[in-house]
Amino acid sequence: MAQVNPVVGDIDGNAALITDAVGKSLTHSVDVVVFPEMVLTGYPVEDLALRPAFRSASINRLKSLATELKSIGADKTLVLVGYLDEGEKPLNSLALIYGGAVVAKYTKRHLPNYGVFDEFRNFGPGEGTLVVRYKGVDIAVAICEDIWIDQGPVSKLSERKPGLVLVPNGSPFERSKEDVRQQLVRKRAMDIGAPLVYTNM
Repeated sequence: MAQVNPVVGDIDGNAALITDAVGKSLTHSVDVVVFPEMVLTGYPVEDLALRPAFRSASINRLKSLATELKSIGADKTLVLVGYLDEGEKPLNSLALIYGGAVVAKYTKRHLPNYGVFDEFRNFGPGEGTLVVRYKGVDIAVAICEDIWIDQGPVSKLSERKPGLVLVPNGSPFERSKEDVRQQLVRKRAMDIGAPLVYTNM
């Protein structure tokens, strides 16, 4: 879990954070590195998501980041990077990078619109679930709010019986929320029948 602190809008600086963290992981023979939600763009991006040039910068930097990770020797490491993608509306997405390329993508399905969150206005929802096999383990992914919804992606993931679930998050600090979060994650791990890795900024 690479619990880094990206800066909103600093795509190149955030890419450097990612490369540095993955580089350090190589000295520990790590197989998988999972970063927080939208780590490449910083989070929350708010109305930056509506700028076509910013979306293009995120997508293009993701591609070059994949090449950079291969060049530092991380081509056999599975790296999960949150970024801003393009669709009918902007997308809060997660890229799975391996071998110098983006090999799979997942888009956040449930978009919070309460408290400090304004995602429903800025993003389009994703569809379906994603499970990839890596080193003999079926790895499922979800993004933040997706695990808070009782009949959301988690119910579908339990049917697919993954061996591990990776969940990047951009949750802000909230007094007394930690106990609630831990209870939720414990419940979801039991619902799915697999360990759940919750990585926050």
